[in-house]
Amino acid sequence: MIKFLLYFSLSLSAICNVYALDLFGYQLHTDIYQYASDGEINYNKKEIDSIQLAKDKVLTPNKYLTKYIIKSTLAGNIYEIHGSNNKLSMSPVECLSIQEIFLKSFEEKNSDLFVIEKKRLPINLKSKITWDAYLSDKIENDNFIFSVTCDYSFNNRRMDIILSDKEFMIRENKNFNELQETKKEKINQSKIDTSGI
Repeated sequence: MIKFLLYFSLSLSAICNVYALDLFGYQLHTDIYQYASDGEINYNKKEIDSIQLAKDKVLTPNKYLTKYIIKSTLAGNIYEIHGSNNKLSMSPVECLSIQEIFLKSFEEKNSDLFVIEKKRLPINLKSKITWDAYLSDKIENDNFIFSVTCDYSFNNRRMDIILSDKEFMIRENKNFNELQETKKEKINQSKIDTSGI
């Protein structure tokens, strides 16, 4: 019952959040269980940890990417959407050009609702360029990260595109664990024999 109430309240807040971000057709903070039949599920104990989506089930695939994963909080809501390609055939120049277009497109799509700050990660490898777009919600105090990586080292031509809300994951997992502890305490108290008192 407690899990249902947590799930219901978190789902309601996700529904009420008309400013939810999406990537490849998947929205952050929405129920991951609706995609349970769309790919290979990895579990964390009994709960879904992530789903590697089947290529033909991806809602809005991108021609540059071959693998899609959505990750879930303990309560079953999406906190990260990840697309990648480990066998990138394009040249480094093409990859960097596409990376810039992806960042600009994402920024244009979301600039009305979010303050966006772009930063290049200070990685020492010349063959790996990552740009992060940090999004601050103008209405709520939520922060999101949209990240695009071009890795064009000799043995590893790779592109990664990620949208994540790690703060949401930490908050929701903490709430979920606290509710589970409360539930355990109530169960333990109900087992105490108070007959005759």
